[in-house]
Amino acid sequence: MTLALDHIQIAIPKGGEDQSRAFWAALVGLREIPKPKALQARGGLWFELAGSELHLGVQEPFSPALKAHPGFRTSDITGLAARFEAAGHDMVWDTALEGRERFFAKDPFGNRLEFLQQETSQ
Repeated sequence: MTLALDHIQIAIPKGGEDQSRAFWAALVGLREIPKPKALQARGGLWFELAGSELHLGVQEPFSPALKAHPGFRTSDITGLAARFEAAGHDMVWDTALEGRERFFAKDPFGNRLEFLQQETSQ
């Protein structure tokens, strides 16, 4: 048996789709993909990741994930961090994991997120 990640879901508040698009599409650079018709009435939206998907689902009442978080691997941590900085978006760099450059940030609703890149050997 093999196990792989199909998707990850992060909660957003009702009506948070436009803020989510501004963050995930415009800032992070993900491509939005259509939700299946059977799920569209629930609100939320989906984005494409490399080999999986990010689902943003409406949760009422909403409460942000403050500790539990997804870790998104990127091939350009420097470029992503520059976009966050240019947008005035708070980041906290962390060096606790050897061999990985990473920072933590929050989405517009306070959900904790990690972005990381494997350091290349010289």
